Amino acid sequence: MTIRGPFAVVLLVVLLVSLAANLLVAGFAVARYSGMGPPGGEIERIVALGIHAFPPEIQRNIMGDVRDRRGELRARVQAVQAARQRMFQAMRAEPFNRAALDAAFADVRNATNDVQIIGQNIVADAVANAPADVRARIRQSRGPFP
Repeated sequence: MTIRGPFAVVLLVVLLVSLAANLLVAGFAVARYSGMGPPGGEIERIVALGIHAFPPEIQRNIMGDVRDRRGELRARVQAVQAARQRMFQAMRAEPFNRAALDAAFADVRNATNDVQIIGQNIVADAVANAPADVRARIRQSRGPFP
């Protein structure tokens, strides 16, 4: 049986689009699991998500400082991850030790606080160095919080 006519053209286009979509998904999966991907690291992507309310001038300054302090930020994020692993180990421990879990929670809080302080200092420096007209363009939150 041979398919001819407009149906054959439509079928061929659908098959090509399906193949392209599958290759695209496979490419994303390979990039995700191989560590390849767009330039910049995970820290830069996380920061980029959090600074969308700032004018482009301030965003550039923040991202520049983040790139300059990438090593320090990466070490702090790894400290948070290590603290979280210790927290989960304390949760799974037998016999359960509440004091060990409380200490692990404190370690996670402290490690997270260290990352926040660096991030807040970077933002504060970028805002402090921006002219008043640029600072005036910082958007107000439109989220569910006041």
